[in-house]
Amino acid sequence: MAKHRINQQPGFILHRHPYSESSLLVDVFTREYGRLTLIAKGSRRNKQRSVGLFIPFKPLLISWSGKGNLPVLTGIESSRFAIDLTASARACAYYQNELLLKLLHRFDSNEKLFDRYRDSLAALEEGIDPHAVLRIFEKHLLREIGFGLILDHDASSGEVIDEDCFYDYVPEKGPVHVPTPDAAAVSGKTLKALNDEKFQSREQLQEAMRLTRKLIDLQLNGKVLRTRKVVHAMKNFKDQQRLTAFGSGKID
Repeated sequence: MAKHRINQQPGFILHRHPYSESSLLVDVFTREYGRLTLIAKGSRRNKQRSVGLFIPFKPLLISWSGKGNLPVLTGIESSRFAIDLTASARACAYYQNELLLKLLHRFDSNEKLFDRYRDSLAALEEGIDPHAVLRIFEKHLLREIGFGLILDHDASSGEVIDEDCFYDYVPEKGPVHVPTPDAAAVSGKTLKALNDEKFQSREQLQEAMRLTRKLIDLQLNGKVLRTRKVVHAMKNFKDQQRLTAFGSGKID
C-alpha cells in the first residue's frame, strides 16, 4: 500500500478517463510503487494542462497523497519531452500499457519492469522493429509477474536447446522436444533468439509471438486485449504494402 504522501515519483500514464464533471481518474505506472490509480481533481477544467501532461508515453514526475485505493494527485510535471512514436510504434506501446493494466496488481513495486518499460519506449522511438520490442517486453513481463520462460534447455531431458530441433512449450514446465512438429511447435532457433533477444528473421518473430501470447493469454484468464487487434491490423496492412510493392517491382 502506498505511503501517505509521495513526492516526484518517476512514472508514466497508462490510461485516463473522466471522473465527475471536473476530475480525471488516471492509471499510472511508477518506478517504486508500481501501478496505481489516482484522482486528478479539477483537471478537466484546465484543458491546456490536461492535454500537455495527462498523456501516455511522456516521462513524468508524479506526486500524490492518501492511504486508500484512490490517492489524490497533488503534482505532475514533465521530466522530458514526450516520446515521439510512429503510428505503428504507438499502437505497440498502447498494447504494452494494456498489458500492464490487466496483469499488474496495484501498489506492487517492480523497478526492473518499470525500467524495461521505459527502455522499450526508447527502443520504439529509435525505430527498432516494434514486434521485436514487444516480444522482449512480453518475455520480461512474464518473468516479473512470476511466470518466467525457460528458453535454454529442454524441460524434460535437461539438454541444451538444439537450434535444429522443434519444441512444444508446455505452460508451467517449459520446452519439450517433439520429433514431429505441428503448427504450434517452436524452433530451437526461435527459443535461442528470444533468450538472446536477437531475432534473425520474420519467421522467428512470428513463432516468438505465438509463444509469448499463448502464455500471456493464460495469465489474462479470458480478458480481451483491445489493442492487440489494432497491432494485428497494422501488421497486416504493412505486409500487404510489401506484397503490393513486390508485385509492382518497387522493393526498397
